[in-house]
Order: sequence, then structure tokens, then C-alpha cells
Amino acid sequence: MTLDDLGLNAVRLIAGFSGGAVHALVFKQREPMAVVASVVTGTLTANFLSPLIAHYIPWLGDGACAFLVGLTAMALCQGLVGIVQVRARRAVAEEKASKETRP
Repeated sequence: MTLDDLGLNAVRLIAGFSGGAVHALVFKQREPMAVVASVVTGTLTANFLSPLIAHYIPWLGDGACAFLVGLTAMALCQGLVGIVQVRARRAVAEEKASKETRP
């Protein structure tokens, strides 16, 4: 079994790892768990999101794009989770409103 079989790309993983590590250094994360979270989030996010981002900024190479995604992964993931939470709340509210208006 290879990395490709698992949907993993070595270049993106290494670049994302590096981006996550730089994020931990730049934001002076001192707690070991915060550093690990930054690096793991950067690594995995870069692997799976950098192809999407590269589609919109094709002049940026695969490794550079993965590095930037890894560097910004914590904010990207927080933003995406926030969007999902808002949509979920809205769907629940709409469902509740439609049940209340039924005869």
C-alpha cells in the first residue's frame, strides 16, 4: 500500500508539516499540545485542501500552495467549522419554524 492509495501526497504532507511548524513558531506556541495540533492540522489540511486552493491560484506551485495552506490551516479550519455551525443552526431553525406553521 502506497501513500497515493491512502489519498496522501508526500510533497503536500511535507510542505503542510513545514507550514504548521512555522505557524507554531510565528505565533510563539509554547504548549506542546498546541504545537502538535498546529503541525498535524497543517499537514492534513495541506494534503486535502491545497489542490482546491491551487485550482484558484495556479501560478503558485504545489509545494508552495501546500505550505501556505499548512501555515493558515488553523484559521481555515476554524472558519470552515464556523460556517458549518451557522448553516446547521439555520437548518434547525427553519425546520422548527416549518413544524410550527403546519396545521
